[in-house]
Amino acid sequence: MVLDWLAKGKPATLPELLARKQYGKAVEMAQAAFNARPRDGRLQLQLADVLVAAGRGREAVPLLRSMADELATEGFTAKAIAILKRIQKIEPGRDIERRLATLIEDRNRQQPSGAPPAAAPVLPDFGMEEIALDPVGSPGALDFEGPSTDAPAAPAPVAPAAADEARHGPALFPDFSKDELIAVMDGLRLSAYEPGDLVVAEGEPGDSLFLVTSGEVKAWIRNREGRYVLVRQMTEGDFFGEISVLTGSPRTATIVAASWCELLELDRPTLDSITSAYPRVRDVLQRFYEQRMATSADVLQRPGAA
Repeated sequence: MVLDWLAKGKPATLPELLARKQYGKAVEMAQAAFNARPRDGRLQLQLADVLVAAGRGREAVPLLRSMADELATEGFTAKAIAILKRIQKIEPGRDIERRLATLIEDRNRQQPSGAPPAAAPVLPDFGMEEIALDPVGSPGALDFEGPSTDAPAAPAPVAPAAADEARHGPALFPDFSKDELIAVMDGLRLSAYEPGDLVVAEGEPGDSLFLVTSGEVKAWIRNREGRYVLVRQMTEGDFFGEISVLTGSPRTATIVAASWCELLELDRPTLDSITSAYPRVRDVLQRFYEQRMATSADVLQRPGAA
């Protein structure tokens, strides 16, 4: 009774208003927060999401479009495409794809090949704090093994193809033409994962590649003792899975969401459809595949290596 009385005098939070379906008040709160800090992309995305929840998606579209444009102009292609997918759920159409492709193409012309953006803008990572993996509660009862706390640990050995699920390097998009980029953007599917969710499992068939747009994922491989050892941490712009999707080989690592995250996924049937119209898309992926394998050149060049 006392707690109920105290709760009545406490202003409701935005999640509480949404849970109670008090959408009018939720929109007012989100709008006030955004008005106070109009350059905060997290608050802009929050307002857009609240408008969508309130059934006012069309009012959210201009907010999302401006975010997508800014991200594409600044060189944050993965985030821009993630926003694009949100827009398309509200307002299906190809015009936004073409606009983004033009902005990305213009940005790529201005920026030297392979040069990363200077710094990520404060855009749309609202509510995405990292949560450490719990070895006991991880999906599938995986026996994860972290680095030793007694002494500095050497990097875990990675098999020549194991980098397939543990990529950290240049994004794919700068190598695509405008039409190729539009086709790839159209084929990508946006999915969200909670901390601890299993994305792919080592040894399973590989039929899609992934691009991290927000949050963080971790790659684990099984050692000789059967325990899972952390080999990579991947964040925005990192991708994995292209070797499996190209060759059909099994997954070479287990990927687990380390925080709330969003991933763009391109599956093999969609890729095959894209490459039938744009063969160079497969060539670009093949080049990344070859670069990936080159990272293991020191292993392959040892005497007796096949």
